[in-house]
Amino acid sequence: MRYIYYKFIILFVFTIVISIRGKAQSYNIGGLGDEYMRILQLEGKIDPNISFTSRPNYATNKVSQDSLYKLIDSNYQTLGYYKSKFFTLKPLMANVTMKYNSMQPYGWNDEGMIPAKGLQTMARWGIYSKLGPLSVQYMPEYINGENAPYETSADYGTVPTKRYEKRYFGQSSIRLNIKAVSIGWSTENLWWGPGQFSAALMSNNAPGFPHFTFNTTRPIKTAIGSFEWQLVTGRLYQDSAMPFEQHNLKKIIGWPSSKIYNGINISYQPIFLPGLFVGVNRSFQYSELNENSQGGSFSNKFLPVFTTLFKADAGGVAEDKIPRDQEISIFTKWLFPKTHTEFYFEYGWNDHSQNFRDFWIDPTHAAIYILGFKHLVPLKSDKWLEINSEITQTAQSADYITRDAGDWYVYENGGYTNDNQILGAGSGVGNNVQVVNFNYLDGFTKLGFKLQRIQHQPITSSAHLPIETLGLRQYRWTDISVGFIAQKRLQNIILSANIEMVNSNNYAWTATTHFNFYGLLNFTYLW
Repeated sequence: MRYIYYKFIILFVFTIVISIRGKAQSYNIGGLGDEYMRILQLEGKIDPNISFTSRPNYATNKVSQDSLYKLIDSNYQTLGYYKSKFFTLKPLMANVTMKYNSMQPYGWNDEGMIPAKGLQTMARWGIYSKLGPLSVQYMPEYINGENAPYETSADYGTVPTKRYEKRYFGQSSIRLNIKAVSIGWSTENLWWGPGQFSAALMSNNAPGFPHFTFNTTRPIKTAIGSFEWQLVTGRLYQDSAMPFEQHNLKKIIGWPSSKIYNGINISYQPIFLPGLFVGVNRSFQYSELNENSQGGSFSNKFLPVFTTLFKADAGGVAEDKIPRDQEISIFTKWLFPKTHTEFYFEYGWNDHSQNFRDFWIDPTHAAIYILGFKHLVPLKSDKWLEINSEITQTAQSADYITRDAGDWYVYENGGYTNDNQILGAGSGVGNNVQVVNFNYLDGFTKLGFKLQRIQHQPITSSAHLPIETLGLRQYRWTDISVGFIAQKRLQNIILSANIEMVNSNNYAWTATTHFNFYGLLNFTYLW
């Protein structure tokens, strides 16, 4: 009898396994597949109902890795891999990225690479396997950096003393996939929101952190529209031996070495407004030493993203006494496939409002925003001109004069970081960025021009300066960069380069002008 029972269980599980169709091979953020999906959507080659506001993106039965690369370049030929009805085993891309700064730390959205002068290299490779609904992706990363000394000031920088070397699990994951839903464990980088160059809450500026995830791998259609989401709970790390990006590359002693993180991203496309996406991001982080101080309920302790929005509803002053930090943002993206255009906007806050009246009267308190668009101009023979522009505003609004909110990403428990690097907008704490980018696209071939301006912390907070000098510095630090982009496919090898000449006026808030040469060279081998 027991034998028959076990046989029935095995047969039942096997039936479930072969009946579930789902993939969870992801395209790492900033990689070729991730970058081109948004372009292909504007070209009209990918489903316009995907928001691309919850990444990484995933291969699907309709758009596999091979078919995606063929959409980019019809002449691309895959090298093949093993695939049967129930099992898949395939190598993922091998990638080497080298970054060089001649004078000072510069550049962001580069995962585990650190803000540093000199040459640093990141190498990664991967393999993907799938058995029924279970998928395993292993893509570790190795970083080695010269980490050379650079000019510092009283307000900026720490003189490095040794080379930097670190290994990460990188873009790795173990997932159980049931149709459009996936649950599992991952160390992959995440990107939440519609931004191209920056994101308020989650980007690939810092290395990925270990987390449990419950997410969609494609839009889920309902009677009122389509939904996409990701819910994560994980652990962030800090290293007091290294400088902190949210404190202008200064070292801070005494912060906890790890924190608990809980975040959620939700995107909704109304059925009556095709092309429009609206969504929300919310996150909390707190020291694991303060786990019992979060409140008695399960949601307060482990899933605070589902707690109330306003302080008055959360106990007023009592909420301020809970040792944790939160951020929230709302966003929208409007896609116009026929004109090959998209517009987007994200607006976020890093502090609770007391109640709705407080929010309504002073919506700019503790707020930042990201505004941008992407447009493709069709040329002859499936060639395109890509125009990108984005404004990122993380400096405080004029509201700081009467109600100082401090800078985004700066908190008592160490800030909104992983491995000392900002999880959100990576240009620097309290900075404003304006960027315009033009690219000529012909398959994998790309030639581009980029113009960028960075205002470094134009409005400082009382956390950095005495109250009598609030909002003022003797010198205003502004970077103007002119860049050139090139990419070329040589059979299954993709070579890409980004070169920027950066003029730093009043570098590090001193009466000094620096010229910095920034170079990024990438080699990618596609299977």
